Amino acid sequence: MEKKQKSFVQGAALLGAAGLMVKIIGAIFRIPFANAVGPEGACYYDAAYPYYSFLLVISSSGLPTAISKQVSERVALGDHAGAKEVLGVSVKLLSIIGIITSVAMFLGANVFAAITSYPETVLSFRALAPALLFVSIMCAYRGYLQGMQQMAGTALSQIAEQLGKLVIGLTLAIKLLPKGPEYAAMGALIGVSASELMGLIVVYLFYRRRKGELDRLAKHSASKPRGFGTVSKALLAIAIPITIGASISPLTGMVDSALIGRMLTKLGYSEEVTKTAYSLLRTYVTTLINMPGVLTMALAMSLVPAISAKNAMRDRGGVKATARLGLKLALIIGIPCAVGLFVLAQPIIHMLYPKLTEAELALATDLMHTASMGVIFLSMVQAMTGVVQGLGKPQIPVFNLFIGFVLKVITMLILMNIPSVNIQGAAISTVVCYAYAGVADTIYMMRRTKCPVKLYDTFIKPVAASVAMGLTVHYTYAFLSGKGHGTLATLAAVIAGVAVYGILAILLKMLDANELSFIPGGSKLRRIMYGNTNKH
Repeated sequence: MEKKQKSFVQGAALLGAAGLMVKIIGAIFRIPFANAVGPEGACYYDAAYPYYSFLLVISSSGLPTAISKQVSERVALGDHAGAKEVLGVSVKLLSIIGIITSVAMFLGANVFAAITSYPETVLSFRALAPALLFVSIMCAYRGYLQGMQQMAGTALSQIAEQLGKLVIGLTLAIKLLPKGPEYAAMGALIGVSASELMGLIVVYLFYRRRKGELDRLAKHSASKPRGFGTVSKALLAIAIPITIGASISPLTGMVDSALIGRMLTKLGYSEEVTKTAYSLLRTYVTTLINMPGVLTMALAMSLVPAISAKNAMRDRGGVKATARLGLKLALIIGIPCAVGLFVLAQPIIHMLYPKLTEAELALATDLMHTASMGVIFLSMVQAMTGVVQGLGKPQIPVFNLFIGFVLKVITMLILMNIPSVNIQGAAISTVVCYAYAGVADTIYMMRRTKCPVKLYDTFIKPVAASVAMGLTVHYTYAFLSGKGHGTLATLAAVIAGVAVYGILAILLKMLDANELSFIPGGSKLRRIMYGNTNKH
């Protein structure tokens, strides 16, 4: 593996660190928000958000990936002028898309609210509309900088977004709460729009600071402009299938928003109970389940340009090594996170949401037990999607995720009609969706790259270490909580679990000596695990 191989892991580490900070800030927002506005206010917030996310994928998923891929390929060929042209076209294209989606959400707020079956969400939809324009323009700059392997701009803008959301959104939600939970949700989502504007400003300023250097590179590699139409067509050819695939995730949220309330009502539950069950799944549980995904999403964002550049240079060995490392890191992250969330489901939810009643806590815990298993497969989906997109086959993960989505809808309709399963059917169906897509993407990657994946090194080692970690976490919590220290027991169990998993990762040599050289701080671990030799 070469120097560029190292840059993608370092880029992933930077985005992962920023993403972890973002998730922590996000949790700081979501936890007091949920505690302040209660299940009903959280229900309105989370009923509107999937529709926003669905419109957002048009500008925030496919096109940034396409931009980073095009830019990295131009740079790999020494065509910095071509890379700069991609940015110029992208800003124009995404501005048009942003205006269209913002207007559509604002004017269609009543229609969207009716679909959710919660008419009070109309205020939330209108509050979110401006964010679609801000994010669209921001994603043009993010995609360009990621293609240049300059991940700091994305990282800083992500942090600015969350800080704005925390300060502005939480303040407005609390101030507007006396007018009703629907106004509290609206206030929080006004904070989202303001935070996206902050993120746009930060990433643009980051770009401006480096513009002189980037312009000099472009000047020394001047190429014939391809024109707006040609570049747009090339971007959309990559972006459209990726966008369709990325839309599956918010579609699952939209399905939950549209069906859960109706199906629970059909089973005879009251409106209050259905709102509570929906918010427990979408706000309380899903927020925690999605936290580990920030690390594998950062990994995927770095995999696309890394694989694309190697593919453009026909470096088959580099492609194999990068793909294999991406899968290993996804499982090394995903498996222990799933086990930890399963074992500590009840104490974590109780610690973060102390206002929940015993019945609400019990239901949230059961949902967490089910949903935590999806973390493993979601990690695989995200990492392998990055690899396959980098190989120039974006339609493959789209197809696999679409089949997973169809399986989710079928599973949900069947299971939620069983009274003894009810809301658990929604959680199970999401796991089924990601399980199919994750396994299918991995099989395709292995066949396409002819990349040998060793079962013991890739799967068995993280599973064994995670089981040992889970036992440590369970008994640590049981011992300390028995002495009446609930919060302390939870935190101590997490620390003990991380320590045990880290030690076992070293003892089991989960990464070989070559792979460790591309991990931040890996040179020290390599000396501990392998000494000063090059033994793998």
